Amino acid sequence: MAPQPATYSTRFLSVVNELLTKIVEEEDARIREAAKLVADAVANGHLLHVVGAGHSAMLAEELFYRAGGLAIVNPIIDTDITVAHGARRSTAMEHVRGYAEALLKTAGVGEGDVVLVVSTSGVNVFSVEAALTSKELGAAVVAITSVRYSTTLEPRNPWGKRLCEVADVVIDNKVPRGDAVLEIEGFPMRVGPVSTITNSFIADVLVAYAVEELVRRGVTPPVWLSAHLPEASKHNEELFRKYSKVVKLL
Repeated sequence: MAPQPATYSTRFLSVVNELLTKIVEEEDARIREAAKLVADAVANGHLLHVVGAGHSAMLAEELFYRAGGLAIVNPIIDTDITVAHGARRSTAMEHVRGYAEALLKTAGVGEGDVVLVVSTSGVNVFSVEAALTSKELGAAVVAITSVRYSTTLEPRNPWGKRLCEVADVVIDNKVPRGDAVLEIEGFPMRVGPVSTITNSFIADVLVAYAVEELVRRGVTPPVWLSAHLPEASKHNEELFRKYSKVVKLL
């Protein structure tokens, strides 16, 4: 029997597997470096803030109050920078100077914290300002971005910098220029964006390494249980009591 042509499912799976494999082979050391910063924050009573614009903002939700996730995650989610109030508005807000600075300062970012800034292109005002403001406030900055994609674009911010040029630790999500990876015969544009998948993979591996590092140090990691498990109520309530005063959305 002749082999069947690849479906879009198999093509997409192949591309995603290739990208995740590259992340494992090429970015593992940087993920571990970022995880040590997060472990330091946990051990010293500080927070991991997560911020992104547009679809990158989804990673803040992915890490916040997540089964198997850390309770120190403070998601900096503002609906003006997501698509909740409109696509054009979200895109426009990425270019407003002072917006990221205001968000991070009101979120309570401070000395000893870690700020995870997520932006695949990494050239607009919002992501670069978020990183620079975080450093000014004394926080360590971890970036998840596409170095390959970003370096094909000119910076669109007053500093003339890319996110990958201003963060303390840069984790490359390997996303190609334009994000989408599937070609459709007879159609000139690609479909099938991959950044949400690669970003989530990186972030969840980062959390795993941070937990491992805390266990190695003899520190009990503050990890959420799924609320659907019978033992979760008591366990999670203790985390609520401990962190609700510093993580605003709890």
